[in-house]
Amino acid sequence: MESERNILDHIYVLARWRRMILVCFFAVTLVAAGISLVLPEAYRAYATVYPPKETDGGIGGLSALLQELPVNLMGLGGEAISAMEFVPVVESESVRLAVAERFDLVAHYGTRHQSELLDMIAQRLIIDLSREQFLTISYEADTPERAAALTNAFVEELESAFERRNQQKTRTYLAYLTERLKEAEQDMINAERRYRDFQNEHMILDVDAQAKAQLEIASALISPLAELIVKRDVQTRLMTADHPKLKELDLEIQTTRQVLDDLLMGQFPDAVNTADPPAQLPPIFKPFRQLPELGLTALQHLRDIQIQNAIYQFVKQEYEKTRFEDEKGMHTVIVLDKARPPDTRSYPRRSLMVALAGGLSLTLSCVLAFVFEAMRNLTPNNRAKLEAITKARSSG
Repeated sequence: MESERNILDHIYVLARWRRMILVCFFAVTLVAAGISLVLPEAYRAYATVYPPKETDGGIGGLSALLQELPVNLMGLGGEAISAMEFVPVVESESVRLAVAERFDLVAHYGTRHQSELLDMIAQRLIIDLSREQFLTISYEADTPERAAALTNAFVEELESAFERRNQQKTRTYLAYLTERLKEAEQDMINAERRYRDFQNEHMILDVDAQAKAQLEIASALISPLAELIVKRDVQTRLMTADHPKLKELDLEIQTTRQVLDDLLMGQFPDAVNTADPPAQLPPIFKPFRQLPELGLTALQHLRDIQIQNAIYQFVKQEYEKTRFEDEKGMHTVIVLDKARPPDTRSYPRRSLMVALAGGLSLTLSCVLAFVFEAMRNLTPNNRAKLEAITKARSSG
């Protein structure tokens, strides 16, 4: 019963002070509606951009050709751009000043200082980055068309900023590649000349082919030498040691052995049993002891030529690709949605303002009604205390 009586008391208070509550509610609501009508209208336009997955598209399969090289000699590759890099560029002072100059925002906003202008632009500019790396740029202006134009201007300045940055990087890299291409070409020519000088000095055309030919010639003498040795061993058992036939076989074996040794050492076989120093074979015949060292040296020269050719090929391809990219330009900002003039204003939100003002006034007037009612129903003792408190405050 007490709870029901209390609720009825509250309803009685609201009913008793209904005029004051309704007057406050309608007064505040009308004032809020009037203020919302007086406030200047503003419109916000939105544009969405995102970075490409790769900045290195390649030229007709050039990227595939570069990937076939055994090693990335210069440590270069496609550089992926993140939308996180867009945010500081759009918010940068240079971009804001460029947009302000294009639309003469100094005169439009009536600012006297650059810092004040930048702050006003920053207040109207909103940047939102999603998890999917989509960047939304929005700007608020007094007309829908101006809001769309200013938003698209920020997108264009973002593209221009990245284009200038990429162009500067490309030009710097292209200048480096130009010098490196000259060095690689000269290194390749020097490696080829060193191999040519090595061939001229040692009369080496093909070490493997020359060694094989000399082995075939030596093999042609080994078989007769083996037959002579076997034949002498057989005759030794049938003849005495001083037999002329044995002496003849010994001479043939010695001569054949000498010829074989001379061929292996690169000397003429007719120098046997002569007082003259042994004559050398033509330079194209090499002593077998020298062939391994000559083969290793030739292999090193050929390896140097292959390495220098690979470096030259890579640098040449990278140079052509970079020059092509410099000529065609690189797109690092893809516009998903261009800003369009909005159909509705973003400020003031009149309905929301009126609803909030009406709700707050209704709440405060109800609270005041209960306060006023409590003041009227004070007991004589509490009223005396209140008068004492009032007097104490006034005297203090």
